[in-house]
Amino acid sequence: MRYTKTLITSTAIAAGFLLSACTSSALPPLSGGNAYIYNGINFGSDRDASFKHGVRDGCRTSDGDYTKDHNLFNNSESYKTGWEDGRLQCHGK
Repeated sequence: MRYTKTLITSTAIAAGFLLSACTSSALPPLSGGNAYIYNGINFGSDRDASFKHGVRDGCRTSDGDYTKDHNLFNNSESYKTGWEDGRLQCHGK
């Protein structure tokens, strides 16, 4: 009887630890609009083409293939923000 209680208690504790680790913090909650997900990362909703282009280039850069449209980076805040977000969030993925 004592063995059974110990086994049930141990199983319940182990299950609690395993289930509490099943949540993902990689993707922020979706908040209306169409989410832009690239490389498994949610970069937010309603992103324009320049931002998406910047994310793709920034992700490639974080993988070691330096890719940047310097003209867009210097003249488009949207591209620049996307490039920086992509480089930082894709690093190590």
